[in-house]
Amino acid sequence: MIIFSILLMFFMLFSIMFITLMERKVLGVLNNRKSPNFFLMNSFFQSLMDFIKLLTKKVFKLNFIMKNFWVLMIFFGIMMFIFISLNYPFLNSISYYYMNFFFFFMIYSLMAFFFLLLSYSSNSFFSILSMFRVLIQIISYEVGLMFLFFFPLILMNVFNFYFYFYSMNLIVFFSMIYIFLLIVVALSEMNRLPFDFLESETELVSGFNIEYMSSLFSFIFLIEYGFFLYMMILMNFFFFLNDFFVLMLIFFVIWTRSFLPRFRYDKMLYFFWKEVVILIMYLYI
Repeated sequence: MIIFSILLMFFMLFSIMFITLMERKVLGVLNNRKSPNFFLMNSFFQSLMDFIKLLTKKVFKLNFIMKNFWVLMIFFGIMMFIFISLNYPFLNSISYYYMNFFFFFMIYSLMAFFFLLLSYSSNSFFSILSMFRVLIQIISYEVGLMFLFFFPLILMNVFNFYFYFYSMNLIVFFSMIYIFLLIVVALSEMNRLPFDFLESETELVSGFNIEYMSSLFSFIFLIEYGFFLYMMILMNFFFFLNDFFVLMLIFFVIWTRSFLPRFRYDKMLYFFWKEVVILIMYLYI
């Protein structure tokens, strides 16, 4: 089981390289511009070369940052990424354990502190502004996310991915709105458009990322896309059980980045508290 989990984590890290390349290629086509197309087999290993380049660049420790938190939060995020990797819904992984749904929610709750302390340790105006925005956003969407899972969990008395999956098949096929709500909440969980309030490049100069550079930025990038891949596989496991749909879900998330505008912040709060949560309540009533 341990060897299988280590291999799974390695292949997940390896697949992130191709997800980023896929995103750059698809965005290039959708925005009618060139994507990476020079390096070795139409830039097949462009993401790997970018990662190596970032690892070899020098890290500048700025005077105003909180240096202890600034570095320690990267290791904290990597540890959360390793723990969530062990919770993949496969038979030989740790997800076969009975109470693994609580482990899933615990890790996702702790990731809120990862983003908050990353922003706080940068100790700059734009990072602190990003911290306040992501704090309110996390409070908003995690309520909907937990309602989506906890009502079926309590009704069916099931706390394992496998038993939950076989029980949810009967509900999902008669309620497509459940899939729609989970995709909307997942987009907010992954900080993707139209809920990209953590970085908001056009407004906050990429939030906390502006103080992180070279290898530290590459690790943050791996953590974000690792959680992104985890959510896609988890949604596929619940609804489709087909690897092709993982690619379709990834393409859909990339498509939203190309065409959907970012929500206004107050409308996002209204949408989650007054519409999503109420729809979830009606769904189980």
